[in-house]
Amino acid sequence: MSNPDWNLQVKTGRGRNDTGAYHRAINIAQQLLAINRWPDHSGALIVIHNAYELHYRLQLSGSGTYRFEYNVTVYPGIHDLIPGQDYEIHPLPDSLQQNYNL
Repeated sequence: MSNPDWNLQVKTGRGRNDTGAYHRAINIAQQLLAINRWPDHSGALIVIHNAYELHYRLQLSGSGTYRFEYNVTVYPGIHDLIPGQDYEIHPLPDSLQQNYNL
């Protein structure tokens, strides 16, 4: 399994759009990948909404479990995120797939 191109395939949506939000969005995307909520990551991009708030909620949801194969701590609250509300998965445009060899 190859990792997504985090810089290309993870975007921030509603909410703050600064470097901190982007880093939190990547962490949330890693957790979603680890629980198979982003199964076709090679052909898709993910938009994380309100990354600061979601990241905070996840950390308060209980003790996380480290998933070494994804190099991420998965918090219990990740299972409660709602597709379309907390995050969206969109097909990666063909031009980007070809340009970046994804």
